[in-house]
Amino acid sequence: MARRVLIADDNEIIRKLVQSHIEELAGVEVCAAVGNGTEAVEAAIALRPHVLILDLAMPQLGGIQVAGALKKKLPRAKIILFTILSDAISPQMVTALGAKLVSKTDGLRALRRAVQEVLETRAGELAEALARAVRERAIDRTHLDLLTRQFSSPLTRCGRDLKYLWVNDCYAKFLKRPVEKIVGRSILDVVGKNAFDLLQQHFDQVLRGENVSYEAEVDYESAGYRRITAAYKPTSDSSGSPDGWLAYVEDMTARTRQPGDPSSSPSLPSSNCVEPQSQGTPPELS
Repeated sequence: MARRVLIADDNEIIRKLVQSHIEELAGVEVCAAVGNGTEAVEAAIALRPHVLILDLAMPQLGGIQVAGALKKKLPRAKIILFTILSDAISPQMVTALGAKLVSKTDGLRALRRAVQEVLETRAGELAEALARAVRERAIDRTHLDLLTRQFSSPLTRCGRDLKYLWVNDCYAKFLKRPVEKIVGRSILDVVGKNAFDLLQQHFDQVLRGENVSYEAEVDYESAGYRRITAAYKPTSDSSGSPDGWLAYVEDMTARTRQPGDPSSSPSLPSSNCVEPQSQGTPPELS
């Protein structure tokens, strides 16, 4: 699943320039580009972007007001204030909003670097959230659904028998399979032999109780070639023995590839994990 970016700027030329530069980043898509603050709030609530790029001065609501309005509704979204008026906002205000400030005088390269930095921060936060869930043994469906609402990323829980115990809707859309065709089935049957053979080394590693993170190009049976980054956190039974893992996967596939590249299939459409559906019930841990 591509990471979603929302752009809000009242200058149409700047909106288009920003969009063209951001969409050059692998695994990133612009889910909306709007011209005023009210539209930014409405689109953000509907589309749940991972990153918001906000101009400071816009009609109806400025960037500060938009950031403030969304702070509670989208607490995990990263905010970048991209403005020519960078001297008009105090560092204390930027910190209070949990935002990153980029001056338009620094150019689009600086903005792209900022987007990459906040996405890396977000990935780290998600990895830590999975680790915390494992430490606190909060891996029942209720807590996993909560993680889905917080991060809107493909998440799954697998067992020692190499079967899926739970997946969220984002993960199902990433694999282009309905949830009911994943939960309870073996990973081999779901992802296909090519993908399984490539990933098996990581399954073996996490089942030894090790944390796993990697990047790879994977040939999924249903989703085709995807460039992914993934992290696995081992879970354990009441005796402390590894009994499976929690995982998240991010689709980093570039939006465009060279002709003839087998991974040139179009990026998957973005999916919003707003209301988790019935996705299998992981066994409660005693």
